[in-house]
Amino acid sequence: MKKNIYLLAMIGLSMFCQAQNYQWQWAKTGGAINGSSNIGFNQIDDEHILDIVVDNQNNSYYLTSIYDDTPLLNGQPVTNYGGKDLLIFSTDCLGNVRWTRTIGSSTNTGLSQKLTLDNSGGIYMSINIPNNATPGSGSLPPRFGDNNIAPTITNDPFQPQAGLRTGYLLKYNTSDGNLVWRRDFQGDVTAFNADMDMSPPVIDSQGNLHLILGFWSGTHLGGLITVPGSFNSFNNYQYYLVKYDTAGNVVGTPALLPITGSTTFLAGYLNFMYDESSSLYYIAGSRNLPGGGSRTLSYNNVPISQNAFVFSFNSTNFTEIWRKEINNGTPNSAGDYIFGLKKDIVTNDIYISGRFFKGNNTPNLSSFGNYSFTTPLTGQISFAMKLNNLGNVIWCTNPVSLSDGSSDAFIVNARMPIALKGSEVLFAKGSIQEVWGTFPMVRPANDRTDPLVVRFNKDTGIVNGTYEVQGSYGQEDHFTAIAVDNDNNIMLGGFINQQLFTSSSDNVATISNAAGSNKTDFFFTKLATSATCTGLSVEETAAEADLKFYPNPVIDVLNIKSKSTLQSFEIYSSTGQTVQRGSLRDNNAQVNMSSLISGVYYVKVKTEKAVITEKVIKK
Repeated sequence: MKKNIYLLAMIGLSMFCQAQNYQWQWAKTGGAINGSSNIGFNQIDDEHILDIVVDNQNNSYYLTSIYDDTPLLNGQPVTNYGGKDLLIFSTDCLGNVRWTRTIGSSTNTGLSQKLTLDNSGGIYMSINIPNNATPGSGSLPPRFGDNNIAPTITNDPFQPQAGLRTGYLLKYNTSDGNLVWRRDFQGDVTAFNADMDMSPPVIDSQGNLHLILGFWSGTHLGGLITVPGSFNSFNNYQYYLVKYDTAGNVVGTPALLPITGSTTFLAGYLNFMYDESSSLYYIAGSRNLPGGGSRTLSYNNVPISQNAFVFSFNSTNFTEIWRKEINNGTPNSAGDYIFGLKKDIVTNDIYISGRFFKGNNTPNLSSFGNYSFTTPLTGQISFAMKLNNLGNVIWCTNPVSLSDGSSDAFIVNARMPIALKGSEVLFAKGSIQEVWGTFPMVRPANDRTDPLVVRFNKDTGIVNGTYEVQGSYGQEDHFTAIAVDNDNNIMLGGFINQQLFTSSSDNVATISNAAGSNKTDFFFTKLATSATCTGLSVEETAAEADLKFYPNPVIDVLNIKSKSTLQSFEIYSSTGQTVQRGSLRDNNAQVNMSSLISGVYYVKVKTEKAVITEKVIKK
């Protein structure tokens, strides 16, 4: 039987003196040798952490993409089905990997952006993934679970078939990553009505999942809707608000939404949020992708005219409540983006993050509705903002200077999310020489972005501090995901292009691209703000797995004996840092711990059947 083991004060006491300080606790990488061929970062194609969520057991769940050719997670191989797949993995609060789940096929185009937890053992995601596996092609169809695979398709593109469906809702167990159920959004489709658009799911207090789904023509949702033949192009979907319960049943009748055109949900440039207490839905993000575009998007026949926008609408009758757009003074500019969207559950105020563009020749400063951004800088300016649920700006904070005295700001076009932590707003991003409040990021001339976390007072927008990671000179590195765990520690993820944590003051060992890759890889790390690490989860106890660690306490050599074949070990300090790792074989092994200082350690052992973490005292 699998259990959760809760390690409370024994970890907390060792860090008590540092309880009020932010400190990098551990950092790990993943990725493959292959990767995107793009020059510079591309949010659709490059490996990076897409999302992080934390459950009520203090386990973290990460969503990322991963390519083929030696795909690794923290140095260990993970499954890949060819090309670029999606990977969900879970860690405990010390960063130990609990399980991994690969979702993919032979294509490079599977897209998903967010994970949703029900805190009752379920984790959900929506995914768009095409299928090119025809008989004799050698291509693999999409695989969602160990034994859950889409059917191969025929060579007749006009034949309606299940294998051409592209949209799915998936539920996995949080305990082991196994698929619980899969729901296909579409009916049988041909190659000419196979595509669809979708938001990530959001969950309400009753455990119902809410999604915005855009369909091409045909009969879908198990026969509940029929979409007219006029909806048949990439800029023309018919959108519905659809609800599912945790058993995968459609709740009520799908509701037709007054959305026309197409969205950027699948590329990760659009957010969907439900404010249940105010009966409001929010959509925030950008209308087009980087580089411009010709997407049209309207709500209730009123077009979104700028690129970056936020609007809310009633969750019952779908009446629009308010709308705000960023206007940088340049018609049809694609230089403005909104990446983060969060709600204060007490006040119902909302927080957004993003960037606006200010050119040298722009006659007026960029505005958001009737609010004008204020900065002497030009270029790409990142910001965090608080609004009430009527859309009125309460505060907005952005850099007004650069540490080298220049005035032209630059940031990578990558997601910059936010999270709420008690009385603070946390902004995860990348930066070059930005000054936030009185906290400058200092870098050499011509360096590129490094990961940065900015902390704001939630009520005033005053900057409380910044925490940065130093990376290899001239490389683009960035935070792209953030969450707060049950101990008020900060879980972060992003992308890496060579090395990170290269400063001696970082408190963790330098990490490098996985498998020696020269492509963009992903990384994840923990910024400790609490003295405790509760809810350390392991799959089995040593006794359940019939595994013996002796002597304990140990002076030099720790013996490990198992009835199952031993595969590998990792040793963690009481603060979660990896201090030793290696391979094991057979049923008996010895691990030399003589080089470690006296103290409490956690020895994680992987066998052919289980993963076990044991507390060991080193004398």
